[in-house]
Amino acid sequence: MGYLFTTIARVWETSLAAIGGHLTLSLGGILFLGFPAAFWCGSYGYAVAAKAGASLGVSFAVGIGLAAIAGGIFAFFYSRMSNDSFAVITLASFLALEALIRSWDSVTGGVLGIAGVPRFSFAQMLRGLVVFEAYVVLPAFILESFLANGPFGRSLRALKENRIVLTAMGTSPNTIGKTAVVFASLFAGVSGILAVSRVQFLDPTLGGIFLLTQTLTIAIIASTPKTLRLLGVTVTIVLLPELLRFFSLPLSILGHSRNALYGFLLIVLIYYATYNVSSKRHV
Repeated sequence: MGYLFTTIARVWETSLAAIGGHLTLSLGGILFLGFPAAFWCGSYGYAVAAKAGASLGVSFAVGIGLAAIAGGIFAFFYSRMSNDSFAVITLASFLALEALIRSWDSVTGGVLGIAGVPRFSFAQMLRGLVVFEAYVVLPAFILESFLANGPFGRSLRALKENRIVLTAMGTSPNTIGKTAVVFASLFAGVSGILAVSRVQFLDPTLGGIFLLTQTLTIAIIASTPKTLRLLGVTVTIVLLPELLRFFSLPLSILGHSRNALYGFLLIVLIYYATYNVSSKRHV
């Protein structure tokens, strides 16, 4: 049962980052690549505060606060540069923060990480943690559904298709884009807090490029405003490497082979998903 609960928890955690990718890349066409940075702001804020003796409620608030600050910084850059430049800046933030985490070992533990990160008392067991994460993620999906299918979602799609039309409607494209970036950063930050609560250990390998790859893959495939499709794609992407466990591969090459096959399957999924969308547009 532990494996099952761990997998469900990973689905919940990935879902939060996926919601951010759905709002920015899928609906708004915003090339936001700062998910790992926001994830680390949330996770390290929570872990460092908790290990320093703060209550878990305060630690949770610290993590969310740091993710919000990161979102505000990203939003500032978004309003002052092109979409392509914004992609480079947000990717650079991920690389810079990773270097900071590895070198600032007096606070972050460096490459050795932070061990013994505490959980809330009601989430000590994996079953309780899964229920707690469900209480966090399901309202987030409901909020995302309202955002994606309401006026904000329509403005995001207009931002992606034609900024001039959005301006003619009396809505600022920068305001819509900045709001989406802040939301995405907050969701990624909470995802980081939940992930480190599950693992109870934090180092630079948690999140990182793997989180970014998963989030962007989900955002590319779940290109419609339908929240159920977003959830279905998230479950598929998370479970895909788990299915590869059943392949009879030698232990010496198991890890590398699983990663290579997983990457290949992601490429196939993205290709067919984008091909089907483009075919429908040409019909």
